[in-house]
Amino acid sequence: MKKFTDEEVKTFMKRTTDELVLQDPKPVLDDLGVEYKELGNDSYRMNLRGENTPSAFISLRKGKWSYVDFGDRTRGGNILNVVMDATGKNFKDSLNYSLSKLGLKNYLDEALKQDSVTELSQADREKIKTQREANKQREKSHQVSKVTGVFELSTNQLARDYLASRGITKIPPEFKVISGEYKNKQGQKKKVFGVGVLTVTGGADIHFLHKIGDLKTFQLGEKDISFFQNTKSNKVAVFESKMDYAAAYQQMDLSKVNVVVANSTTNSQKVADLLKEKKLTSSVMIFNQDDLAGYKFVTDIAKSANIEHFKSISYDVLGEIGKDVNDLLINNVKLADRIEMRPVEYFEQIAASLENIKKMQQEKPLTQDDLNLANRSGNEKGFEKER
Repeated sequence: MKKFTDEEVKTFMKRTTDELVLQDPKPVLDDLGVEYKELGNDSYRMNLRGENTPSAFISLRKGKWSYVDFGDRTRGGNILNVVMDATGKNFKDSLNYSLSKLGLKNYLDEALKQDSVTELSQADREKIKTQREANKQREKSHQVSKVTGVFELSTNQLARDYLASRGITKIPPEFKVISGEYKNKQGQKKKVFGVGVLTVTGGADIHFLHKIGDLKTFQLGEKDISFFQNTKSNKVAVFESKMDYAAAYQQMDLSKVNVVVANSTTNSQKVADLLKEKKLTSSVMIFNQDDLAGYKFVTDIAKSANIEHFKSISYDVLGEIGKDVNDLLINNVKLADRIEMRPVEYFEQIAASLENIKKMQQEKPLTQDDLNLANRSGNEKGFEKER
């Protein structure tokens, strides 16, 4: 049997994965029995970790199917990585399984069988080129939702009444009544309407005035952040959601700072990139929700933007689990009393504790000692409260 050089082996593997990432992964997901949902025609949202809200996606990006898990940033790659994460199979078995279900060949195995270097045929090259172009067209054909109208809140009493029910009577100037449209999987045009904010790419993040099933919010256009700039200030307040911003606006003067609304914890990298681009890393205040995603959100921003200390909203971590700034407002909490200076390590510690609690809940019932230990985690030596 011919012995191939490391470079030759890498070449065979690259050929194999180059073809693998071009294929729609649906046959693999179906065979795995993974719980997933099709989003448009170019993305699948997968539940790989038994989450209440699935956070793993495999989507077409620049003609290739890419896998990312926003709930666990150590995961990602392509369909073979999905197989590895879902089954615990090793790399080789996951690769061969994926290739088999997608009807592809393993170029390294082929070469070993033939005991010679196998070059790509012209037919192979044309097939790859055709598939890549088809994927790009598929991405372009995806019907992106869009904003169709933006109106002042003064024109809609229903929207003002809804905000008042959330304790928001002093309305931020960036809040608008926004209408939009999108096409469903059947190609039918649908309309949406709510109160929200515009994003930096011309889309919007809106809150429905009445829940539609389990759906409370909707994103129009590309999922993106909102940025309300104040060129006279180097201070910035970062909010996980638009309702957090509106809630803080009721008690705090935010007219003299820059405001960033993430509109989703998955936009943490975009927030960090903006802070670095605008040089807004010296005086930062971050408002998050009291849950695992919220603490990871803060950690991701701070570490990516190299921010070691910053002001934040303080929670009784377990006593107020799931609460956000709007909930604090409704409960008549004076927000200024909750603003504290903390190091990024504090949020890493809280996130790690909540992650452990989540694992323990899946394995065995929690004891009061477990809860007490987790609730103290942010106040260990080195994480004292700083004003």
